[in-house]
Amino acid sequence: MIPRLMEKLVVTALKKKKILLILGARQVGETTLLNSIKKRYFSKKRTFYVNCDTIEGRKNIDTTSLTELKKITKNISLLFIDEAQRLNNPGLTLKIINDNLDINIIATGSSSFELKNKLSDPLTGRYLDFILYPFSYNEVKKEIYSIKKTILYGFYPEVFLLKRVEDKILFLNKIIDSYLFKDILTFQKIRNSQAIKDLLTAIAYQIGAEVSENELSNRLKIDRKTVVSYIDILEKSFIIRRLYPYSRNPRREIGRRYKIYFVDLGIRNALIGDFNDFDLRLDSGAIFENFIFMEKLKNSANNQSLVDYYFWRSYGGGEVDFIEKSKITGRLAAFEIKYQSETLSRGAREFSKEYKIPIKIINQNNFVNFISR
Repeated sequence: MIPRLMEKLVVTALKKKKILLILGARQVGETTLLNSIKKRYFSKKRTFYVNCDTIEGRKNIDTTSLTELKKITKNISLLFIDEAQRLNNPGLTLKIINDNLDINIIATGSSSFELKNKLSDPLTGRYLDFILYPFSYNEVKKEIYSIKKTILYGFYPEVFLLKRVEDKILFLNKIIDSYLFKDILTFQKIRNSQAIKDLLTAIAYQIGAEVSENELSNRLKIDRKTVVSYIDILEKSFIIRRLYPYSRNPRREIGRRYKIYFVDLGIRNALIGDFNDFDLRLDSGAIFENFIFMEKLKNSANNQSLVDYYFWRSYGGGEVDFIEKSKITGRLAAFEIKYQSETLSRGAREFSKEYKIPIKIINQNNFVNFISR
């Protein structure tokens, strides 16, 4: 088993006596993480694990009766609730336990949209949340012999651990058909399943580019409000992530459009059916940019870093791929993501002149230190 960097972070947070929520897409390793925490840190204490994907599991904990919850959790020091969004009223159930019983709780959910809607009011101020992504480069770098081959198939744990390319592709398609879309269609009650699949495929062809909601609406023959709603659902289901523009002067810089990246590039490549060699692809630069962005997000999630991320683009066409802004000091750092090139673009020079900030190029030769800090 490959240790997850988030494990110590979660265990340390238990001292705060709050409910801990671990959010992430299915198959990224939430259950494995819970089992590892139980085995490594609580093997001598009585714990109780509930899998709410099963009817039997839900029956064990799906109540708001304090009397029943006391019986269920008698002599327990740590309660694990997997897929908590499946409960009828997870917010109230967890609130009753947290307020009345001396028990630590770690709950997981594969739909932040569904789970947070059910938790928001009852658990105000009572929980801390963490996002668990697929494996990060820093977690598996010792196992990687070729980064160019690895990022094509992504970092979903089971996919990463498979040896045969054919098996990787089969499992990626299984994740798409059996988990991602199934959960989205079930939890969000989406009627037009083909429309959201077509939208995600269209997005897959333009990673790293600015998204025009109107253009997607016209191309897919669905109204703009539906496009906006579906993109929001896809992000809250941990399939995509948006990157918004940084602007200090909105009159000169674009502030409405955003870029979309895939949380896992294996999912993206499976959607478009393209696993050709990295160096033969026309989209290798966009893939590398997606990889860098997501590895920074993973690193931030695993360390609870207080950083916001943006890109920059002016109406004159100048662009900077990646900007970090400290939530504490407000300090900016800017980077150009270029798989092979070592030359700054015109846009980068324009940004540097405007903001008096140097820009560093991140490429295949120096990316490891960048995504590790």
